[in-house]
Amino acid sequence: MNRWMGRLRGAVDPAEAIVAVVRLGVLALCALLSLIAEGPTPRGPLLLLSLVAVLASLPLPTSSLSRSRPLMEAVAVSAIIASAVPLPESLLPYLVVAPLAAGLLTGPVAALSASAASLLVLSLARFLAADPPSRAEITVIAQWVGLGVATGLVGAWARAVSTRERQASSTYVTAHRLLTRLRDVARALPSGLDEVALAQAVLAAMREELGFDRGALYARAEGGVLMPLAYVGTDHVDWVPTTHEGLWGRVWATGRPIQELGVFSADADGHRAVFALRLGDRPVGLIGIERAGGAWTARQIDRAQIMADDAALRIDTGQLFSEVRALATVEERRRLAREIHDGIAQEVASLGYIVDDLSARAQDDRTRTDLRSVREELTRIVSELRLSIFDLRSDVQPAAGLGAALTSYVRSVGTGSGLTVHLVLDESAFRLPISAETELLRVAQEAITNARKHARARNLWVTCRVDPPRAFLRIADDGRGLGNARADSYGMDIMRERCSRLGAAFTVRSRVGGGTVIEVTLGPGAARPREGDRIAPVALGHDVVD
Repeated sequence: MNRWMGRLRGAVDPAEAIVAVVRLGVLALCALLSLIAEGPTPRGPLLLLSLVAVLASLPLPTSSLSRSRPLMEAVAVSAIIASAVPLPESLLPYLVVAPLAAGLLTGPVAALSASAASLLVLSLARFLAADPPSRAEITVIAQWVGLGVATGLVGAWARAVSTRERQASSTYVTAHRLLTRLRDVARALPSGLDEVALAQAVLAAMREELGFDRGALYARAEGGVLMPLAYVGTDHVDWVPTTHEGLWGRVWATGRPIQELGVFSADADGHRAVFALRLGDRPVGLIGIERAGGAWTARQIDRAQIMADDAALRIDTGQLFSEVRALATVEERRRLAREIHDGIAQEVASLGYIVDDLSARAQDDRTRTDLRSVREELTRIVSELRLSIFDLRSDVQPAAGLGAALTSYVRSVGTGSGLTVHLVLDESAFRLPISAETELLRVAQEAITNARKHARARNLWVTCRVDPPRAFLRIADDGRGLGNARADSYGMDIMRERCSRLGAAFTVRSRVGGGTVIEVTLGPGAARPREGDRIAPVALGHDVVD
């Protein structure tokens, strides 16, 4: 018995508890009105209403019965009130309880249904009675039924608001639980959640199994483009996989591995094969391999497909983790940008207006000169804050790429700081993972900021070459060059940490003719600018001098 009662208590909805309190209050009001009303007290109908209220307030183990209970309560209460002669007006306030319960527990339709049931039962009972109802009785019944409709609709609105709040809270609870599990799983995984490292590991395992010469793993990126994540047996291949035609398209459509005579790289003897990375029936990537030797056996192909399917889950999970991390980083940077803009930037700008006012009221030239110097320094600080806000809000967009983000950034910096920026972009049709592009953009921002703030440079040379999975980034300036690092300077360390996360090489050296050169090389044998390359100048700020 106690166990059953415990289950019932756990099943009680907060809305049902509110309705039970309302029932008790309205029943007390009806009893008070009956005592002070003229004429005989309707003790029998009042006792029956009390019984209905108790039964309607009992917790029920089944939700379907609890939803239909307000309608049954409306019918029972209306029948009790209508059966009394004369009509006990002191009991009519109870007509609002059932619509309120229906609105809170089910919604507006149930609330209207309960009010309609009350009106129908009262009308039929009174018109079928020996004495037809008077106009006054019809008016007072209509008033209380109308009030019940309004009360029920208010209850339905409260239910809708509460439901939205619970859903929002439930969403955050679910997100917290999933992120906590993701963190724990990420810590426990032997190879982490880096999709590039996972892709390289599966290619190495498949090469050991199949003995091919060259291979590449492609994952589907934004827009349905297949993006190379890793190569094996070579630094780069010129394969152009597609999801809608050729050997690659057939494997993508069917999800089954296909082996053919010939190689991807050239018109040469050998064999090639393509495998789908499948999550259930959904392809998420492709693996292409080739070798100069003979064909692979059916057993080898089957084993390789099993390895690809196993890798698909890991690689797709790594991409999801990178996306979640990128979204969290972007939101945090935007929050910081808002705080700087709405906080310290506004306060410093206000100080500038105060200095302007003091300068206008200054009596001697020396004071005005000193105030102008302070005003210039405040203007410089505001400009730095605006550039910092721009840094924080600059991001790699899914629809664009590193080149577009870098171009927008250097143009704004060049215009705002007076630097002449020379920009070279060389991007292939494929893209790096957005997480890698974002890290490269942050390194470029830090290097450009150092040149702008500390190097006293006039020219800035920015070179970016992207040929996934390789990339090369160079930031050069004609400033003061390398000096002794300040104790509170962390720019170089931050850039090294970002490159370390990417697995990229980071170098800093002096520029011939003065200045500093920072280079980031991602991937094996990343393409570097050739000595004969001519830099196409982009004039930003000062005139370009070649």
